[in-house]
Amino acid sequence: MQTPPPPDVVGTPGAGPPTRRPSLLTTPAPPPVSMTDPGAQTATVTYGDAVAPVTRPGRAPAHVTEFTAPDSTEKFCKAIDALDGALALALSHPGAARLLVIISDGAYTTDERASGKQRLARLARTGCGVLWLAPDTRWSDPMAGAQTVTITDPAATAETIAKAATRALQTA
Repeated sequence: MQTPPPPDVVGTPGAGPPTRRPSLLTTPAPPPVSMTDPGAQTATVTYGDAVAPVTRPGRAPAHVTEFTAPDSTEKFCKAIDALDGALALALSHPGAARLLVIISDGAYTTDERASGKQRLARLARTGCGVLWLAPDTRWSDPMAGAQTVTITDPAATAETIAKAATRALQTA
């Protein structure tokens, strides 16, 4: 398993200030599910001023992509809607194990936060686990309704995600 890049902020010592990464939403099947369920589906989108697919169900990425975040806002709700409907993952439909993973600082507009909380509550009511991976920064503000994990050690991110994903699915 490749270790994903650290969420939200990336920089190289001595190379100037760090740049923000775009927020990511993904729907991974945790290792125990994906190894035993050949029908498990995953998809990933980035979101800023627009929502863009990174991976689609049934298609593995060819390589790890580095992202930048030049946008001044995040379309969090459109990203959830894309994963729930347009990418055919049916996050809000009971049945198979479902998990939404959000990698973001959560610094959204008031309207985006209010609508986002409603979407997270809807997903939770239908049994979809919600995991929020937040950077260890003073401005991080994950939404209520998600199991939140603050990423303090980017090298341990994959292990942290696996453990938190398992907990989120068990409590969904």
